[in-house]
Amino acid sequence: MGFCYNDGCLNGAEQRCSNCKIATYCSPACQREAWSTHKRECEMNRILREHQEKEEAKPVEKPPTTHCTGCNVKYDRDEYAAEDLCADCGYTACESCVSHHSRGSCYCLESNFGRRYCNMTPQWYHMSSRTGKSYVGDRHPDDPWILEENPDAFEAQEKICGNCGEKKRCLKKEYC
Repeated sequence: MGFCYNDGCLNGAEQRCSNCKIATYCSPACQREAWSTHKRECEMNRILREHQEKEEAKPVEKPPTTHCTGCNVKYDRDEYAAEDLCADCGYTACESCVSHHSRGSCYCLESNFGRRYCNMTPQWYHMSSRTGKSYVGDRHPDDPWILEENPDAFEAQEKICGNCGEKKRCLKKEYC
């Protein structure tokens, strides 16, 4: 888990503070000894942890479809409409934002506007524009270039893709 929070103790810690669930201790004796310094941060850590858990549990509201989510330009129904709209997260992108490396990614982590990243050739900009986290799952692109340039880029055996659930030969992690 980590090291003991008690100053001067360098033991590994397996037990957590039951209140804040952040501080770790190697023994009840070390926890009692550290309480005088830990009690000041314990309650604040508990409040912050609970707040973070509530925020993560909230459903994410879909953005309005009247404006581009990437640049906030208002769509004119007659002349200008969304170039791309994600049915899952509601992200919309205008023609300019679709080609932008970060504004052209919707909020979804496993796909971009319904196109699964596992089917695409790996790119550094495959990420959620909401979290900024990159896609790190399985990949099985049907790109002949990968086979031509790196014939042993794919794993030897087929497996179930963790993203789409299809049984495919996936790229080795060093090529993702």
